[in-house]
Amino acid sequence: MLVAVSGGPDSVVLLHVLKRLQPVLDLDIIVFHLNHKLRGLEADADARFVDEFAAGMGLKAMLVECDVRLLMERERLSLEEAAREARYREMERLAAELDIDKIALGHHADDQVETFLMRLLRGTGLEGLGSIKPVRDGYVRPLIDETKSEILHYIEEYSLEYKVDASNRDESILRNRIRHKLMPLLGEYNPSFQETLLNTIEIVSEDQSFIEEIVAGVFSRHAQREPGLIRLPIVEITNQPLAIERRLVRLAIRSVKGDLRGIEFKHVEAIISGLRHGSERMEINLPGQIIARVEYEQLVIGERQLFEALQFESIELKVPGATRIDALGVEIEAELAEPAGLVFGRNGDVAYLDAAVAGSGLKLRVRRPGDSFIPFGMTGEKKLQDLFVDKKISKRERNRVPIIESDGKIAWVAGFRIDDSFRVTERTKEVLVLRLLRI
Repeated sequence: MLVAVSGGPDSVVLLHVLKRLQPVLDLDIIVFHLNHKLRGLEADADARFVDEFAAGMGLKAMLVECDVRLLMERERLSLEEAAREARYREMERLAAELDIDKIALGHHADDQVETFLMRLLRGTGLEGLGSIKPVRDGYVRPLIDETKSEILHYIEEYSLEYKVDASNRDESILRNRIRHKLMPLLGEYNPSFQETLLNTIEIVSEDQSFIEEIVAGVFSRHAQREPGLIRLPIVEITNQPLAIERRLVRLAIRSVKGDLRGIEFKHVEAIISGLRHGSERMEINLPGQIIARVEYEQLVIGERQLFEALQFESIELKVPGATRIDALGVEIEAELAEPAGLVFGRNGDVAYLDAAVAGSGLKLRVRRPGDSFIPFGMTGEKKLQDLFVDKKISKRERNRVPIIESDGKIAWVAGFRIDDSFRVTERTKEVLVLRLLRI
């Protein structure tokens, strides 16, 4: 278990409690401390204190440094957001390196109240107002039900030393203003307000859990998953109550992005507005290189790179042989066969071409503006774009359809139709059989 220790009273008590429980729970404890490089010599002294405190218990401490101001500027975060982001990134990185599946944090009941008030002031929904979970996504918070006064009493009882972070008094930070100004003021109106808010948080959390179960059920029934992408039928979203509708959109974004950082109310509302107004042209850029768009009565949320046209040179096919194109996720198998004995099917993933007409030097590419061909059985040309529209192929998928060409002319739109001029006739002496395999 990786235990995050800043040196303050909460994390000192956390480590002391876990060390006492170590024989009972059979814990393998490693201490983690992050120096944010914000307080100079004071921060260095905190790191030394944590190292010595851990050593006094016979534990190993991993002391990590991160330039939080640089992270703040690079990712346009507030100082508080950057510090939090740095802590979680470094903890998860170290846990992955050491193959640790649990990270212990020192959050307590007062943190619950502060977080509730902070999110309420910034604006949030039930999910944001719910409790900090004691166990979630590999993080455990053993002190989450303990108050600050109980933690300080424990410190006194066991005569534990700890460090006081001067930045905790910096009232330019919202959490500190809530702690030192708002909470004492609320106490004047209701001396038991903290207990009252903790009860409210518990109620909100239970309500949110119930709604999450409903949303998860709808999502599991209708979501179609692909690597880096989620599809949801629009009708299954818009037929839901607005509360469920919003959560479905958020869950789809989280499923692709991995989190909801940077996703605001305005993003979700813009998507819902587009769906409700039936906009087939909707395309919304979301934070984290994610795109939300409408494709043939489906909401599609995916990584930006999946929607961009592929850029690569034509690839010569191996005839006979197999040509694998990882960028498209396909492999084209080619073989030469005598016409006699061949059973010609109507599978769009198999093409039968007159080998003499196809010639040598067949190439594979993706679509280009103005592409057209004569579909098998027809006499006139058809634009490739019109074929895709007829088949309801989304713009994203059109970019990844393999096009087989001979001397600059389309011979086969792989997965769909061959060009009629390459068809097998009674004069064909040798057949080129091409098979499209999805990998």
